[in-house]
Amino acid sequence: MASETSLISIGDFLDVYYKVKQKGVKQLLSLFKLSNNTRVAEKWNNHQQSSDYWIIPQLQQHWNTLISGNPTETYEFYVSKRYLAQKHNLSLLSIGCGEGLHERHFAQSGQFSNVIGVDISPKRIEKAQQLANEEKLPIDYIAGDFHSMNLPESSFDVILFDSSLHHFSNIDAFLQKEIFPLMKDDGILVINEYCGPNRLQWTKAQLNYANELLQEIPKKYKVLVDGTSIKRKVYRPGLLRMFLVDPSEAPDSANLQKALHNHFSILEEKRIGNNILHILLKGIAHHFVQTDSEKTALLFDLIAKEKGFVTKVGKSDSIFGVYQKKTTT
Repeated sequence: MASETSLISIGDFLDVYYKVKQKGVKQLLSLFKLSNNTRVAEKWNNHQQSSDYWIIPQLQQHWNTLISGNPTETYEFYVSKRYLAQKHNLSLLSIGCGEGLHERHFAQSGQFSNVIGVDISPKRIEKAQQLANEEKLPIDYIAGDFHSMNLPESSFDVILFDSSLHHFSNIDAFLQKEIFPLMKDDGILVINEYCGPNRLQWTKAQLNYANELLQEIPKKYKVLVDGTSIKRKVYRPGLLRMFLVDPSEAPDSANLQKALHNHFSILEEKRIGNNILHILLKGIAHHFVQTDSEKTALLFDLIAKEKGFVTKVGKSDSIFGVYQKKTTT
């Protein structure tokens, strides 16, 4: 039986090759000199999302439909309408906020008087604050390690994790000791998260199916961002590379859903998928930002096939959920 983890893979060597082409060997070697937190901050300071799969508009519309039933209605608007209707002067804390898109969406509702976004990357926080200021939205962004911050207990109506909770270790203890105390008794936790295999150690079934679908994609759409290299195969990332590039990536993601259920009551929870599309479209997503009839049909087909895979395996690698603190009686 093949192992479901890899210490090192061919894909690691290809990834190093592409990174050296784009950024140079000096920047790559500098990673060895950094602490874990600094390494994580550097990764996100220099992150370029020009070919991340989540930038594809058709996928965004697909996820909106799964969550809200409307391809043009984002989950922030949906949550505000369904769970926060008629409420005002609310407070929101977003952990791992990146460049602040989701906080801006919530703030645009006019229901929040206090919005705080936290991220370990100073460059992303600087950009987030600039964008919020341009829109004159009441958002304060803080750069730093969330674990070291002193935030007031029982003060937040909404706590948000969007693709950030899976970056924390021992998620069960983290939710219980660091998140639970910050929420008001009637507050809600909103998550849009990866909950697949730890350290992105894709299963053999995922890899096989992703590679099968990769062969169905026309070669012209498999050209990587460098404009010359072709994505020929999907590989499981090696654990050594995972620790080197981003030691915070998915250390306990497989336990994320269970940890949520341990400490929160489920108001709603929906499967988003991403078991296949995540790994299949990584590095080639830029081809699908602007679509035509051929690319639209291809994306619809890939979405349908991933949905079938999720149904077959009975597990989604990404979930959207809204939760409330469990109360003791």
